[in-house]
Amino acid sequence: MFLQKLTLSKFTKFTTRKGPLLLVILDGWGVGKEDQSNAIFRAKTPYMKALEDEARKNHLYRTLKAHGPWVGLPSDKDMGNSEVAHNAMGAGRVYDQGAKLVNGAIASKKIFQTPVWKSLVQPVSQGSATLHLIGLLSDGNVHSHIDQLFAILDELAAEGAKRVRIHPLLDGRDVPPKSGLKYIDMLETKLSELSTDKRADYRIASGGGRMRVTMDRYNSDWNVVKRGWNAHVRGIPEHFEGYPGYFRSAREAIETARKANPEIDDQYNPSFVIVDENGQPVGKIRDGDSVIYFNYRGDRAIQISRAFEEKDFKEFDREEFPKVNYAGLLEYDGDYHIPKQYLVSPPDIQEVLTQYLCGMGVHQFAIAETHKFGHVTYFWNGNFLGYIDKNLEEYVEIKSDPSEMIEKKPEMKARGVTDRLITVLNSEKFQFLRVNFANGDMVGHTGNMTACIKATEVLDECVGRLQKTIDELQGIMIVTADHGNLEEKLEKDGSPKTAHTLNPVPFLVHDPQFKGEYAIDDYFKDAGISSIAATILEILGFTPPANYTPALLKFK
Repeated sequence: MFLQKLTLSKFTKFTTRKGPLLLVILDGWGVGKEDQSNAIFRAKTPYMKALEDEARKNHLYRTLKAHGPWVGLPSDKDMGNSEVAHNAMGAGRVYDQGAKLVNGAIASKKIFQTPVWKSLVQPVSQGSATLHLIGLLSDGNVHSHIDQLFAILDELAAEGAKRVRIHPLLDGRDVPPKSGLKYIDMLETKLSELSTDKRADYRIASGGGRMRVTMDRYNSDWNVVKRGWNAHVRGIPEHFEGYPGYFRSAREAIETARKANPEIDDQYNPSFVIVDENGQPVGKIRDGDSVIYFNYRGDRAIQISRAFEEKDFKEFDREEFPKVNYAGLLEYDGDYHIPKQYLVSPPDIQEVLTQYLCGMGVHQFAIAETHKFGHVTYFWNGNFLGYIDKNLEEYVEIKSDPSEMIEKKPEMKARGVTDRLITVLNSEKFQFLRVNFANGDMVGHTGNMTACIKATEVLDECVGRLQKTIDELQGIMIVTADHGNLEEKLEKDGSPKTAHTLNPVPFLVHDPQFKGEYAIDDYFKDAGISSIAATILEILGFTPPANYTPALLKFK
Protein backbone atom coordinates (compact mmCIF):
# COMPACT_ATOMS: atom_id res chain seq x y z
CA MET A 1 0.00 0.00 0.00
CA PHE A 2 1.04 3.61 -0.43
CA LEU A 3 0.37 6.14 2.32
CA GLN A 4 -0.17 9.58 0.87
CA LYS A 5 0.94 12.77 2.59
CA LEU A 6 -1.72 14.75 4.45
CA THR A 7 -1.94 18.37 5.56
CA LEU A 8 -3.07 20.17 8.71
CA SER A 9 -3.89 23.67 9.84
CA LYS A 10 -1.62 25.62 12.17
CA PHE A 11 -2.13 25.41 15.93
CA THR A 12 -2.47 29.02 17.04
CA LYS A 13 -2.25 28.43 20.79
CA PHE A 14 1.45 27.57 20.91
CA THR A 15 4.63 28.63 19.13
CA THR A 16 7.02 25.73 19.13
CA ARG A 17 10.57 25.95 20.47
CA LYS A 18 13.77 26.68 18.57
CA GLY A 19 15.08 23.14 19.00
CA PRO A 20 13.64 19.74 18.05
CA LEU A 21 10.96 17.61 19.70
CA LEU A 22 12.34 14.26 20.85
CA LEU A 23 10.06 11.36 21.81
CA VAL A 24 11.80 8.79 24.03
CA ILE A 25 9.99 5.45 24.32
CA LEU A 26 11.35 3.32 27.16
CA ASP A 27 10.05 -0.05 26.04
CA GLY A 28 8.71 -2.02 29.01
CA TRP A 29 9.01 0.79 31.63
CA GLY A 30 5.76 0.75 33.61
CA VAL A 31 4.58 2.41 36.81
CA GLY A 32 4.01 -0.15 39.56
CA LYS A 33 4.23 -0.72 43.27
CA GLU A 34 7.41 0.58 44.87
CA ASP A 35 8.56 -2.67 46.42
CA GLN A 36 11.22 -5.35 45.93
CA SER A 37 9.48 -6.74 42.84
CA ASN A 38 10.07 -3.45 41.02
CA ALA A 39 13.42 -3.26 39.21
CA ILE A 40 12.91 0.45 38.50
CA PHE A 41 12.31 1.18 42.19
CA ARG A 42 15.40 -0.84 43.17
CA ALA A 43 17.65 0.79 40.58
CA LYS A 44 19.51 4.10 40.83
CA THR A 45 17.72 6.44 38.43
CA PRO A 46 18.73 10.02 39.29
CA TYR A 47 17.93 11.46 35.85
CA MET A 48 14.47 9.97 35.52
CA LYS A 49 13.62 10.92 39.10
CA ALA A 50 14.74 14.50 38.48
CA LEU A 51 12.73 14.66 35.25
CA GLU A 52 9.64 13.32 37.00
CA ASP A 53 10.01 15.75 39.90
CA GLU A 54 10.37 18.66 37.48
CA ALA A 55 7.41 17.52 35.39
CA ARG A 56 5.20 17.08 38.44
CA LYS A 57 6.12 20.56 39.62
CA ASN A 58 5.20 22.00 36.19
CA HIS A 59 2.06 19.85 35.99
CA LEU A 60 3.53 18.03 32.99
CA TYR A 61 3.47 14.46 34.33
CA ARG A 62 0.81 11.79 34.33
CA THR A 63 0.40 8.07 33.68
CA LEU A 64 -1.27 6.56 30.60
CA LYS A 65 -3.07 3.29 30.02
CA ALA A 66 -1.22 0.96 27.65
CA HIS A 67 -3.20 -2.26 27.77
CA GLY A 68 -6.59 -3.72 26.90
CA PRO A 69 -9.11 -1.43 25.17
CA TRP A 70 -6.63 1.47 25.23
CA VAL A 71 -4.57 -0.35 22.57
CA GLY A 72 -7.34 -2.26 20.79
CA LEU A 73 -7.33 -5.50 22.78
CA PRO A 74 -10.51 -7.22 23.98
CA SER A 75 -10.60 -6.44 27.72
CA ASP A 76 -8.79 -4.61 30.49
CA LYS A 77 -7.31 -7.96 31.54
CA ASP A 78 -5.27 -8.11 28.34
CA MET A 79 -1.75 -6.79 28.78
CA GLY A 80 -0.39 -4.51 26.10
CA ASN A 81 2.54 -5.24 23.84
CA SER A 82 4.97 -3.32 21.70
CA GLU A 83 3.19 -3.97 18.41
CA VAL A 84 -0.27 -2.68 19.31
CA ALA A 85 1.23 0.11 21.43
CA HIS A 86 3.28 1.55 18.59
CA ASN A 87 0.28 1.23 16.29
CA ALA A 88 -1.75 3.31 18.76
CA MET A 89 0.98 5.89 19.33
CA GLY A 90 1.80 6.34 15.66
CA ALA A 91 -1.80 6.28 14.42
CA GLY A 92 -3.14 8.64 17.06
CA ARG A 93 -6.14 6.46 17.73
CA VAL A 94 -7.10 2.92 18.66
CA TYR A 95 -7.83 0.17 16.14
CA ASP A 96 -9.17 -3.28 16.95
CA GLN A 97 -6.08 -5.45 17.03
CA GLY A 98 -5.17 -9.07 16.32
CA ALA A 99 -6.79 -10.78 19.28
CA LYS A 100 -9.99 -8.77 19.01
CA LEU A 101 -10.21 -9.17 15.24
CA VAL A 102 -9.77 -12.93 15.45
CA ASN A 103 -12.19 -13.31 18.35
CA GLY A 104 -14.82 -11.47 16.35
CA ALA A 105 -14.21 -13.57 13.24
CA ILE A 106 -14.49 -16.78 15.29
CA ALA A 107 -17.64 -15.65 17.12
CA SER A 108 -19.33 -14.76 13.82
CA LYS A 109 -17.98 -17.92 12.12
CA LYS A 110 -16.74 -15.73 9.26
CA ILE A 111 -13.23 -17.18 9.62
CA PHE A 112 -14.63 -20.61 8.70
CA GLN A 113 -16.59 -19.40 5.69
CA THR A 114 -13.74 -18.04 3.59
CA PRO A 115 -12.42 -19.74 0.43
CA VAL A 116 -9.00 -19.99 2.09
CA TRP A 117 -10.40 -21.98 5.03
CA LYS A 118 -12.32 -24.28 2.74
CA SER A 119 -9.25 -24.94 0.57
CA LEU A 120 -7.26 -25.86 3.67
CA VAL A 121 -9.84 -28.18 5.19
CA GLN A 122 -11.39 -29.96 2.21
CA PRO A 123 -8.50 -32.35 1.45
CA VAL A 124 -8.12 -33.08 5.17
CA SER A 125 -11.80 -33.92 5.52
CA GLN A 126 -11.48 -36.22 2.51
CA GLY A 127 -8.58 -38.00 4.21
CA SER A 128 -6.03 -37.21 1.52
CA ALA A 129 -3.93 -34.75 3.56
CA THR A 130 -2.93 -33.70 7.06
CA LEU A 131 -3.65 -30.26 8.51
CA HIS A 132 -0.83 -28.82 10.62
CA LEU A 133 -1.25 -26.01 13.16
CA ILE A 134 1.94 -24.18 14.19
CA GLY A 135 2.04 -21.41 16.79
CA LEU A 136 2.49 -20.18 20.33
CA LEU A 137 0.63 -22.30 22.90
CA SER A 138 -0.35 -19.70 25.46
CA ASP A 139 -3.10 -17.51 26.84
CA GLY A 140 -0.74 -14.52 27.05
CA ASN A 141 -2.83 -12.89 24.30
CA VAL A 142 0.17 -11.14 22.77
CA HIS A 143 0.99 -13.42 19.83
CA SER A 144 -1.81 -15.95 20.15
CA HIS A 145 -4.45 -17.38 22.46
CA ILE A 146 -5.08 -21.02 23.25
CA ASP A 147 -8.86 -20.45 23.11
CA GLN A 148 -8.55 -19.48 19.45
CA LEU A 149 -6.58 -22.65 18.74
CA PHE A 150 -9.26 -24.72 20.48
CA ALA A 151 -12.00 -23.00 18.46
CA ILE A 152 -10.16 -23.91 15.26
CA LEU A 153 -9.76 -27.51 16.44
CA ASP A 154 -13.46 -27.73 17.31
CA GLU A 155 -14.40 -26.53 13.84
CA LEU A 156 -12.00 -28.98 12.20
CA ALA A 157 -13.61 -31.83 14.12
CA ALA A 158 -17.09 -30.59 13.23
CA GLU A 159 -16.13 -30.54 9.54
CA GLY A 160 -14.73 -34.04 9.71
CA ALA A 161 -11.01 -33.26 9.40
CA LYS A 162 -9.46 -36.68 9.92
CA ARG A 163 -5.76 -36.11 10.57
CA VAL A 164 -4.51 -32.99 12.42
CA ARG A 165 -1.07 -32.28 13.86
CA ILE A 166 -0.16 -29.52 16.30
CA HIS A 167 3.35 -28.02 16.51
CA PRO A 168 3.16 -26.00 19.77
CA LEU A 169 5.76 -23.39 20.66
CA LEU A 170 6.24 -22.86 24.39
CA ASP A 171 5.81 -19.34 25.73
CA GLY A 172 7.31 -18.65 29.18
CA ARG A 173 7.57 -14.99 28.23
CA ASP A 174 4.06 -13.52 28.14
CA VAL A 175 3.06 -16.07 30.78
CA PRO A 176 5.02 -17.49 33.76
CA PRO A 177 8.42 -18.86 32.70
CA LYS A 178 7.74 -22.51 33.54
CA SER A 179 4.03 -22.75 32.82
CA GLY A 180 4.42 -24.73 29.59
CA LEU A 181 3.24 -28.05 30.98
CA LYS A 182 -0.07 -26.49 31.98
CA TYR A 183 -0.81 -25.55 28.37
CA ILE A 184 0.50 -28.84 26.99
CA ASP A 185 -1.81 -30.75 29.36
CA MET A 186 -4.74 -28.56 28.29
CA LEU A 187 -3.95 -29.29 24.65
CA GLU A 188 -3.53 -33.03 25.20
CA THR A 189 -6.90 -33.14 26.97
CA LYS A 190 -8.51 -31.30 24.06
CA LEU A 191 -6.93 -33.57 21.46
CA SER A 192 -8.01 -36.64 23.40
CA GLU A 193 -11.61 -35.40 23.40
CA LEU A 194 -11.53 -34.74 19.67
CA SER A 195 -10.01 -38.14 18.90
CA THR A 196 -12.82 -40.17 20.48
CA ASP A 197 -14.07 -40.76 16.94
CA LYS A 198 -11.80 -43.57 15.73
CA ARG A 199 -11.59 -41.90 12.32
CA ALA A 200 -10.07 -38.75 13.88
CA ASP A 201 -6.33 -38.63 14.54
CA TYR A 202 -5.33 -35.41 16.37
CA ARG A 203 -1.84 -35.30 17.93
CA ILE A 204 1.08 -33.09 18.94
CA ALA A 205 3.90 -33.57 16.43
CA SER A 206 6.80 -31.25 17.32
CA GLY A 207 7.63 -28.03 19.13
CA GLY A 208 10.11 -26.05 21.20
CA GLY A 209 10.61 -22.75 23.00
CA ARG A 210 9.60 -19.58 21.17
CA MET A 211 12.98 -17.84 21.51
CA ARG A 212 14.86 -20.89 20.23
CA VAL A 213 12.48 -22.42 17.72
CA THR A 214 10.57 -20.88 14.76
CA MET A 215 9.65 -17.43 16.16
CA ASP A 216 12.57 -15.20 15.16
CA ARG A 217 11.85 -11.61 14.11
CA TYR A 218 13.56 -8.85 12.14
CA ASN A 219 15.99 -11.43 10.66
CA SER A 220 17.85 -11.49 13.96
CA ASP A 221 18.80 -15.18 13.85
CA TRP A 222 17.61 -17.41 11.03
CA ASN A 223 18.92 -20.43 12.95
CA VAL A 224 15.83 -20.09 15.15
CA VAL A 225 13.61 -20.58 12.09
CA LYS A 226 15.84 -23.38 10.80
CA ARG A 227 15.43 -25.32 14.05
CA GLY A 228 11.68 -25.02 13.68
CA TRP A 229 11.79 -26.05 10.03
CA ASN A 230 13.87 -29.11 10.85
CA ALA A 231 11.48 -30.16 13.62
CA HIS A 232 8.12 -29.35 12.02
CA VAL A 233 8.87 -30.26 8.41
CA ARG A 234 11.73 -32.77 8.46
CA GLY A 235 11.08 -34.40 11.83
CA ILE A 236 14.64 -33.68 13.01
CA PRO A 237 15.03 -32.15 16.51
CA GLU A 238 17.98 -30.83 18.44
CA HIS A 239 19.80 -33.34 20.59
CA PHE A 240 22.58 -33.24 23.15
CA GLU A 241 23.71 -35.15 26.22
CA GLY A 242 20.68 -35.93 28.34
CA TYR A 243 18.28 -34.71 25.64
CA PRO A 244 17.72 -37.10 22.72
CA GLY A 245 15.22 -34.79 20.96
CA TYR A 246 12.79 -37.61 20.08
CA PHE A 247 10.04 -38.33 22.60
CA ARG A 248 6.74 -40.16 22.90
CA SER A 249 5.02 -37.05 24.34
CA ALA A 250 5.50 -33.30 24.65
CA ARG A 251 5.36 -33.59 28.43
CA GLU A 252 8.30 -36.00 28.36
CA ALA A 253 10.21 -33.57 26.10
CA ILE A 254 9.73 -30.63 28.45
CA GLU A 255 10.50 -32.63 31.60
CA THR A 256 13.67 -34.00 30.00
CA ALA A 257 14.81 -30.53 28.94
CA ARG A 258 14.30 -29.22 32.46
CA LYS A 259 16.21 -32.12 33.94
CA ALA A 260 19.08 -31.62 31.49
CA ASN A 261 19.22 -27.88 32.21
CA PRO A 262 17.22 -26.86 35.33
CA GLU A 263 17.84 -23.16 34.73
CA ILE A 264 16.17 -23.11 31.33
CA ASP A 265 12.79 -21.39 30.93
CA ASP A 266 10.10 -22.53 28.50
CA GLN A 267 10.94 -19.82 25.97
CA TYR A 268 14.40 -21.32 25.40
CA ASN A 269 13.34 -24.98 25.35
CA PRO A 270 15.14 -26.94 22.59
CA SER A 271 13.16 -28.36 19.71
CA PHE A 272 11.51 -31.75 20.05
CA VAL A 273 9.81 -34.27 17.77
CA ILE A 274 7.15 -36.77 18.84
CA VAL A 275 7.61 -40.32 17.55
CA ASP A 276 5.45 -43.45 17.46
CA GLU A 277 6.15 -46.88 18.93
CA ASN A 278 8.52 -47.56 16.02
CA GLY A 279 10.52 -44.39 16.59
CA GLN A 280 9.08 -42.60 13.54
CA PRO A 281 7.92 -38.95 13.64
CA VAL A 282 4.12 -38.79 13.92
CA GLY A 283 3.67 -35.54 12.04
CA LYS A 284 6.23 -34.46 9.46
CA ILE A 285 4.85 -31.91 6.98
CA ARG A 286 4.57 -33.48 3.53
CA ASP A 287 3.51 -32.63 -0.02
CA GLY A 288 -0.20 -31.87 -0.25
CA ASP A 289 -0.64 -31.03 3.45
CA SER A 290 -2.34 -27.90 4.77
CA VAL A 291 -0.52 -25.62 7.23
CA ILE A 292 -1.98 -22.84 9.40
CA TYR A 293 0.26 -20.58 11.44
CA PHE A 294 -2.13 -19.62 14.24
CA ASN A 295 -0.30 -16.62 15.70
CA TYR A 296 -2.01 -13.32 14.94
CA ARG A 297 0.89 -10.99 15.71
CA GLY A 298 3.08 -10.37 12.70
CA ASP A 299 6.67 -9.75 13.74
CA ARG A 300 7.49 -13.33 14.75
CA ALA A 301 5.41 -14.87 11.97
CA ILE A 302 7.00 -13.41 8.84
CA GLN A 303 10.18 -15.46 8.63
CA ILE A 304 8.62 -18.91 9.04
CA SER A 305 5.95 -17.85 6.51
CA ARG A 306 8.68 -16.99 4.02
CA ALA A 307 10.29 -20.39 4.53
CA PHE A 308 7.01 -22.11 3.61
CA GLU A 309 6.17 -19.88 0.65
CA GLU A 310 9.32 -18.75 -1.17
CA LYS A 311 10.64 -20.96 -3.94
CA ASP A 312 13.89 -18.98 -4.27
CA PHE A 313 14.69 -19.01 -0.56
CA LYS A 314 18.29 -18.32 0.49
CA GLU A 315 18.23 -17.72 4.25
CA PHE A 316 19.12 -21.34 5.05
CA ASP A 317 19.14 -24.71 3.29
CA ARG A 318 15.69 -26.18 3.82
CA GLU A 319 16.89 -29.60 2.55
CA GLU A 320 13.23 -30.48 1.90
CA PHE A 321 10.55 -28.13 0.52
CA PRO A 322 7.15 -29.82 0.52
CA LYS A 323 4.39 -28.30 -1.60
CA VAL A 324 1.81 -27.32 0.99
CA ASN A 325 -1.28 -25.11 1.20
CA TYR A 326 -0.06 -22.49 3.70
CA ALA A 327 -2.01 -19.72 5.45
CA GLY A 328 -1.53 -17.36 8.35
CA LEU A 329 -4.19 -16.42 10.83
CA LEU A 330 -3.67 -12.83 9.62
CA GLU A 331 -1.61 -11.14 6.92
CA TYR A 332 1.67 -10.46 8.71
CA ASP A 333 3.23 -8.02 6.24
CA GLY A 334 0.88 -5.90 4.15
CA ASP A 335 3.59 -4.50 1.89
CA TYR A 336 5.16 -7.77 0.81
CA HIS A 337 1.88 -9.67 1.30
CA ILE A 338 3.26 -12.29 3.65
CA PRO A 339 1.70 -14.78 3.70
CA LYS A 340 -0.17 -14.96 0.42
CA GLN A 341 -3.18 -16.50 2.16
CA TYR A 342 -4.69 -15.57 5.53
CA LEU A 343 -7.91 -16.19 7.40
CA VAL A 344 -8.64 -12.79 9.00
CA SER A 345 -7.86 -9.37 7.52
CA PRO A 346 -5.62 -7.13 9.69
CA PRO A 347 -6.65 -3.61 10.76
CA ASP A 348 -6.51 -1.08 7.94
CA ILE A 349 -4.60 1.75 9.62
CA GLN A 350 -4.66 5.03 7.72
CA GLU A 351 -3.79 8.70 8.31
CA VAL A 352 -0.91 8.05 10.68
CA LEU A 353 1.12 10.78 12.33
CA THR A 354 4.02 10.43 9.89
CA GLN A 355 1.71 11.13 6.94
CA TYR A 356 0.61 14.42 8.48
CA LEU A 357 4.13 15.48 9.43
CA CYS A 358 5.39 14.69 5.93
CA GLY A 359 2.48 16.66 4.52
CA MET A 360 3.56 19.64 6.59
CA GLY A 361 7.21 19.34 5.54
CA VAL A 362 8.51 18.21 8.95
CA HIS A 363 11.86 16.39 8.85
CA GLN A 364 11.68 13.22 10.96
CA PHE A 365 14.15 10.72 12.34
CA ALA A 366 13.57 7.28 13.93
CA ILE A 367 16.12 5.02 15.59
CA ALA A 368 16.21 1.80 17.60
CA GLU A 369 18.27 -1.33 17.83
CA THR A 370 17.15 -4.35 15.82
CA HIS A 371 14.80 -5.81 18.44
CA LYS A 372 12.55 -2.75 18.30
CA PHE A 373 13.45 -1.13 15.00
CA GLY A 374 10.30 -2.42 13.34
CA HIS A 375 8.20 -1.01 16.14
CA VAL A 376 9.47 2.55 15.78
CA THR A 377 9.11 2.38 11.98
CA TYR A 378 6.78 -0.32 10.61
CA PHE A 379 4.30 -0.50 13.50
CA TRP A 380 4.53 3.24 14.19
CA ASN A 381 3.50 3.89 10.59
CA GLY A 382 0.43 1.66 10.72
CA ASN A 383 2.12 -1.56 9.52
CA PHE A 384 3.63 0.23 6.54
CA LEU A 385 7.15 -0.78 5.56
CA GLY A 386 9.39 1.95 4.21
CA TYR A 387 9.36 5.71 3.96
CA ILE A 388 6.34 7.88 3.29
CA ASP A 389 8.69 10.61 2.03
CA LYS A 390 12.37 9.70 2.00
CA ASN A 391 13.27 13.36 1.45
CA LEU A 392 11.81 14.15 4.87
CA GLU A 393 12.57 10.97 6.82
CA GLU A 394 15.57 8.94 7.94
CA TYR A 395 15.44 5.62 9.83
CA VAL A 396 18.50 4.07 11.50
CA GLU A 397 18.78 0.54 12.85
CA ILE A 398 21.54 -0.26 15.32
CA LYS A 399 22.28 -3.97 14.96
CA SER A 400 21.41 -5.98 18.09
CA ASP A 401 23.53 -8.72 19.59
CA PRO A 402 22.00 -12.24 19.47
CA SER A 403 19.09 -12.74 21.87
CA GLU A 404 21.01 -15.17 24.07
CA MET A 405 23.35 -12.31 25.10
CA ILE A 406 20.57 -10.13 26.55
CA GLU A 407 20.70 -11.51 30.08
CA LYS A 408 24.51 -11.34 30.20
CA LYS A 409 24.66 -7.91 28.57
CA PRO A 410 21.58 -5.99 29.77
CA GLU A 411 22.94 -2.68 28.48
CA MET A 412 22.31 -4.12 24.98
CA LYS A 413 22.87 -1.36 22.40
CA ALA A 414 21.36 1.51 24.40
CA ARG A 415 24.58 3.52 24.53
CA GLY A 416 25.21 3.03 20.81
CA VAL A 417 21.67 4.16 20.03
CA THR A 418 22.18 7.20 22.25
CA ASP A 419 25.53 8.08 20.66
CA ARG A 420 24.03 8.04 17.18
CA LEU A 421 20.92 9.93 18.27
CA ILE A 422 22.93 12.71 19.90
CA THR A 423 24.99 13.11 16.72
CA VAL A 424 21.79 13.40 14.70
CA LEU A 425 20.23 15.84 17.18
CA ASN A 426 23.27 18.07 16.97
CA SER A 427 23.01 18.12 13.18
CA GLU A 428 19.84 20.20 13.69
CA LYS A 429 18.41 18.60 10.54
CA PHE A 430 15.29 17.10 12.08
CA GLN A 431 12.32 18.73 13.83
CA PHE A 432 10.79 15.52 15.24
CA LEU A 433 12.79 12.51 16.36
CA ARG A 434 11.68 9.28 18.00
CA VAL A 435 13.70 6.56 19.69
CA ASN A 436 12.81 3.23 21.24
CA PHE A 437 15.11 1.77 23.88
CA ALA A 438 14.57 -2.00 23.88
CA ASN A 439 16.24 -2.88 27.19
CA GLY A 440 13.29 -2.63 29.56
CA ASP A 441 11.23 -5.10 27.59
CA MET A 442 13.89 -7.47 26.27
CA VAL A 443 15.78 -7.75 29.56
CA GLY A 444 12.50 -7.76 31.47
CA HIS A 445 11.50 -10.91 29.60
CA THR A 446 14.46 -12.77 31.08
CA GLY A 447 13.03 -12.38 34.59
CA ASN A 448 16.56 -11.80 35.90
CA MET A 449 16.25 -9.08 38.56
CA THR A 450 19.95 -8.22 38.60
CA ALA A 451 19.96 -7.78 34.83
CA CYS A 452 16.73 -5.74 34.98
CA ILE A 453 18.22 -3.34 37.53
CA LYS A 454 21.34 -2.94 35.40
CA ALA A 455 19.22 -2.29 32.30
CA THR A 456 17.20 0.33 34.17
CA GLU A 457 20.32 2.17 35.26
CA VAL A 458 21.76 2.18 31.74
CA LEU A 459 18.48 3.57 30.42
CA ASP A 460 18.53 6.30 33.04
CA GLU A 461 22.07 7.21 32.00
CA CYS A 462 20.99 7.45 28.35
CA VAL A 463 17.97 9.60 29.20
CA GLY A 464 20.27 11.94 31.15
CA ARG A 465 22.56 12.36 28.15
CA LEU A 466 19.61 13.07 25.86
CA GLN A 467 18.20 15.63 28.29
CA LYS A 468 21.51 17.49 28.29
CA THR A 469 21.51 17.62 24.49
CA ILE A 470 17.89 18.79 24.30
CA ASP A 471 18.68 21.54 26.83
CA GLU A 472 21.60 22.73 24.73
CA LEU A 473 19.45 22.78 21.60
CA GLN A 474 16.50 24.47 23.35
CA GLY A 475 14.15 21.69 22.33
CA ILE A 476 11.51 19.59 24.08
CA MET A 477 11.71 15.96 25.20
CA ILE A 478 8.76 13.67 25.88
CA VAL A 479 9.49 10.49 27.84
CA THR A 480 6.98 7.64 27.87
CA ALA A 481 6.69 3.88 27.38
CA ASP A 482 4.64 1.40 25.39
CA HIS A 483 3.71 -1.04 28.18
CA GLY A 484 4.95 -2.29 31.53
CA ASN A 485 7.53 -4.97 32.33
CA LEU A 486 10.49 -3.80 34.45
CA GLU A 487 8.29 -2.59 37.31
CA GLU A 488 6.88 -6.04 38.17
CA LYS A 489 9.46 -8.80 38.05
CA LEU A 490 8.19 -11.23 40.70
CA GLU A 491 5.13 -13.46 40.64
CA LYS A 492 2.97 -13.75 43.77
CA ASP A 493 4.88 -16.88 44.79
CA GLY A 494 8.20 -15.03 44.53
CA SER A 495 9.32 -16.67 41.29
CA PRO A 496 10.67 -14.52 38.43
CA LYS A 497 8.08 -12.84 36.23
CA THR A 498 8.85 -12.60 32.53
CA ALA A 499 5.57 -11.25 31.14
CA HIS A 500 4.32 -7.76 30.39
CA THR A 501 2.05 -6.13 32.97
CA LEU A 502 -1.29 -4.34 33.20
CA ASN A 503 0.31 -1.29 34.79
CA PRO A 504 0.14 2.20 33.29
CA VAL A 505 3.19 3.90 31.80
CA PRO A 506 4.72 7.31 32.53
CA PHE A 507 4.25 10.35 30.37
CA LEU A 508 6.25 13.52 31.01
CA VAL A 509 7.28 16.61 29.11
CA HIS A 510 10.68 18.20 29.67
CA ASP A 511 10.81 21.73 28.27
CA PRO A 512 13.86 23.78 29.37
CA GLN A 513 12.21 26.95 28.01
CA PHE A 514 8.95 26.30 29.86
CA LYS A 515 7.17 29.37 31.21
CA GLY A 516 3.83 27.87 32.15
CA GLU A 517 2.31 28.07 28.66
CA TYR A 518 0.61 24.67 28.95
CA ALA A 519 -0.16 21.86 31.40
CA ILE A 520 -1.59 18.37 31.57
CA ASP A 521 -5.33 18.46 31.00
CA ASP A 522 -6.89 16.76 34.03
CA TYR A 523 -10.12 16.24 32.12
CA PHE A 524 -8.80 12.96 30.71
CA LYS A 525 -8.87 10.61 33.71
CA ASP A 526 -8.20 7.36 31.86
CA ALA A 527 -6.16 8.57 28.91
CA GLY A 528 -4.21 6.07 26.87
CA ILE A 529 -1.06 6.19 24.79
CA SER A 530 -3.01 6.92 21.60
CA SER A 531 -3.22 10.54 22.85
CA ILE A 532 0.51 10.98 22.33
CA ALA A 533 0.24 11.66 18.57
CA ALA A 534 -2.16 14.62 18.95
CA THR A 535 0.04 15.95 21.76
CA ILE A 536 3.09 15.81 19.48
CA LEU A 537 1.23 17.68 16.76
CA GLU A 538 0.20 20.49 19.10
CA ILE A 539 3.73 20.89 20.48
CA LEU A 540 5.00 21.09 16.90
CA GLY A 541 2.44 23.80 16.15
CA PHE A 542 -0.26 21.88 14.25
CA THR A 543 -3.93 21.28 14.95
CA PRO A 544 -4.57 17.52 15.27
CA PRO A 545 -7.14 15.95 12.95
CA ALA A 546 -10.61 15.60 14.42
CA ASN A 547 -10.52 11.78 14.40
CA TYR A 548 -7.38 11.59 16.58
CA THR A 549 -7.60 10.80 20.29
CA PRO A 550 -7.47 14.25 21.99
CA ALA A 551 -4.13 15.66 23.10
CA LEU A 552 -3.04 15.49 26.72
CA LEU A 553 -2.21 19.18 27.18
CA LYS A 554 -4.24 22.34 27.66
CA PHE A 555 -2.72 25.63 26.55
CA LYS A 556 -3.13 29.04 28.13
